[in-house]
Amino acid sequence: MPPRTNACSICRKKRIKCDATLPQCLMCIRFGRQCPGPTSGPVFVDMTSYASKKKKAKRSRRELDLAPGCWSPKSSGIGLILPPELAFGKAMQISQRNTLNEAFFGNFLLYFTSTGEEKDLQNRMTWLHRLPALSTDGTNSALTLALRATASAYCGVETSNIALLQQACKLYGQALHMHSQLLRSKRDVTVHMVSTSVLLSLFEAMQATTADAYRAHINGAAKMIEVTGPGECLEGVLCQLFFHIRTQMTFVYLTTRSGDESNVCVRRILEGTLSYRKLPVFQKLTGSVSRLAECYVGLEEEEEGEGGKQMKIGLGSYVEMKSEVDALWLEYREMAEKKGEQLFWKSSAGTTEYRDAFTALCVAYFASARVLLSILAPRLAATYLDFIDYYGMILDAAAFLRTSTIGCAYMRMAAPLYLVALHGKTVGQRDIAVEIFEEWRLGSMGGISKLALERIYASKMLEQRTDDPPKGGMATVG
Repeated sequence: MPPRTNACSICRKKRIKCDATLPQCLMCIRFGRQCPGPTSGPVFVDMTSYASKKKKAKRSRRELDLAPGCWSPKSSGIGLILPPELAFGKAMQISQRNTLNEAFFGNFLLYFTSTGEEKDLQNRMTWLHRLPALSTDGTNSALTLALRATASAYCGVETSNIALLQQACKLYGQALHMHSQLLRSKRDVTVHMVSTSVLLSLFEAMQATTADAYRAHINGAAKMIEVTGPGECLEGVLCQLFFHIRTQMTFVYLTTRSGDESNVCVRRILEGTLSYRKLPVFQKLTGSVSRLAECYVGLEEEEEGEGGKQMKIGLGSYVEMKSEVDALWLEYREMAEKKGEQLFWKSSAGTTEYRDAFTALCVAYFASARVLLSILAPRLAATYLDFIDYYGMILDAAAFLRTSTIGCAYMRMAAPLYLVALHGKTVGQRDIAVEIFEEWRLGSMGGISKLALERIYASKMLEQRTDDPPKGGMATVG
């Protein structure tokens, strides 16, 4: 408390000597100011700016590095737009150690969940919605580490935080080590173990270490589902996991020519582990696309090995597979018509709109099946010519998912886009598909795009060598 003074407020403010004369001081009269008179009662002066301050504790280097990745401008108010299914995940008490996981769920789940998925897969709740509870129930430390690694990788890429990416790689190594120990212990396979492998594959999709690593995680997860008991399904969680795995197995098989479904008993998984009585249309479609992809890869290997185009597939096999795809498309369209819904339509702006994100993905895979059929069609199938631009349909679906910022569905577009990049009808279509992969390479899908681009550029170089005339001299005409 400063010493008491009777100076008027104007003199005190201007820090000049005041004689405290009533009713006006002489200084105010001299300078022509309206004097409020001497102050009466207690006087309080704000001295906080001059008071001594305690020295603040220095923030740790780790806190400075990780802060941008934990809370980004995108995460502000994220709780206000969460769908009802995620409310329980956000309402959970999260420890300080899992602060990064909270930011991960706030951004990653909304970015990686496609609307309409649960209706087609007959799920009551998707895997990503159950992930917060699965990773915090304390039964599997490898899953917790895998989640933290994937969360750190995603946030690190989105915020261009190198320190966070380095931390993600460290956590990935720890999760991989702990997961391998758990698998060697020969315990019963649980949904936690399958989730760990899928999360590690998502990490590889963002930050690829090797092509073999991504393929190994996907195939390993499929093998684990094969030996998982029906009690681990958790209201359809394994159904959605297996659906994701099958789409990625198709992409891996197309790009690496290994890891096909032939070593995984799909029928036993769907009807035994997942207890399906009536298979969803998309699961049937994925099976058709996988069989066509196997024929496609076999054709490519023959062409490269012997230098010429071989017999593609027999007319009988072609008609059988084409009829199967036609029947699935008719069934899918009739299901929508019974509900009074339209699968897709042209907007006033000329763009293609879809019923929901999952519908766009389904249409893209139907188009992929048609593309593979056209590539594999034998010469005798000329009477089955189809003038619909299926490459354009795939690009339309990709454009729709791109505007919806749905990463998981967009990630599943890798196989259809890969076919467009290699076999599009026009150079423009092929260039657009390559541009999408290049955009992914600079974003949160860098690993999976790297896998595709390596194969695409290798195929283009092979075509250039084949098309270039031999060097040496001009041919003479005799």
